[in-house]
Amino acid sequence: MGKSKEDFYLENWEERMKDWLLDPDTVRLDEKEFRIDFLDTTEAFIVEVETENICPDELILTKNDHRLVITIRLKNELKTRSRDVEFPFCLRQRQLTYSLEHHTIEIKVPKHECSEKTSLSIRVQGICDDDHHSL
Repeated sequence: MGKSKEDFYLENWEERMKDWLLDPDTVRLDEKEFRIDFLDTTEAFIVEVETENICPDELILTKNDHRLVITIRLKNELKTRSRDVEFPFCLRQRQLTYSLEHHTIEIKVPKHECSEKTSLSIRVQGICDDDHHSL
């Protein structure tokens, strides 16, 4: 039995993601904006945003078809920092979840669609700990 089209597309996408993670431009964005790590589990893809060297006050996650836009507004700064991650499927019917851990924002993107309507944007405010200047 052959591979399905979806399996083939995921395999190609995983190769592109490896290239993206090793791309010097991605490394520069890690240093300039914020570092992103990418994990693949059985049920979900996980995007980890490292916050050890920044003090995020607000997190905005926006689903734009196949692209997840991660925007962070820094404490005591007017500017925002933003990174995009492209997925092999449309995110509109995916129920994104996030957790705030020590120095990390973990964003879970399920591999399976949700049957109910999901929000296209998630906004979390007041996430910086003034004592530690990070999560």
